Amino acid sequence: MKTANEITPQKTYHPGIVLGEEIDYRQMTKKEVAAAMKVSPTVLSELISGKRNFSTAIAIKIEQALGINALFFLSMQMRHDYYSLKKELKNLKNAA
Repeated sequence: MKTANEITPQKTYHPGIVLGEEIDYRQMTKKEVAAAMKVSPTVLSELISGKRNFSTAIAIKIEQALGINALFFLSMQMRHDYYSLKKELKNLKNAA
């Protein structure tokens, strides 16, 4: 039987996926959300596509623009980073 430390999710999701789905659900444009966040549309697109990670400043801007608690996105980003690195290290170990 595996212990809690040995159990890892099969797939992790970048918080940008959730942000993109939330924007779609609210029927807002990315341009509107970027303006409300006071960031460029390019920055928002990079967040949604997973090309840019969520910083504390970005998470707070989302909170102010959309009312979603910043800690939600920060926690999701941390978990994504943690499990992605853990998987990468395991793959390196198995390849050696």
